[in-house]
Amino acid sequence: MKKNQIIILGVVVVLILVWIISLSISPAEKVPTDKEITPVGDEVKKPVEQVFSLSGKVSSVSAENNFLMVKPRNQETEVKVVISDTTKLIKLELPFDPANPPKDVPLVAEQTEIALSDFQEGDNIFIKTNENIAGKTEFNSVNFIHILP
Repeated sequence: MKKNQIIILGVVVVLILVWIISLSISPAEKVPTDKEITPVGDEVKKPVEQVFSLSGKVSSVSAENNFLMVKPRNQETEVKVVISDTTKLIKLELPFDPANPPKDVPLVAEQTEIALSDFQEGDNIFIKTNENIAGKTEFNSVNFIHILP
């Protein structure tokens, strides 16, 4: 081998040895565990839930005090729904037997305006509100309530 090739080979070997030694001497960066991570601020913020409708069953009616108690689907607690003068109360009825619908007839429900006293315990209802009702046990800004067929 020529002298220049030996010098270049020696330099490469020395550089590789220095690189290996520097890796072994420098401390490895530790990845923090879940318990070691501290959230920024007092708490981790969750997305704000927004709910503007509700379906459930009427559990009681107070026509004299203008409210319904409703048990929402998939929830254990009841909610108080206060009815105002602008709330539309509508009963939806199908013009045929839902168990035996006629062929080629659109599934359009007939809508009849009703009074609060027409609601009965056990009615399936759908409520649309103007306010976010997420987590509330009472609300009063109701657009409409439908009694479902």
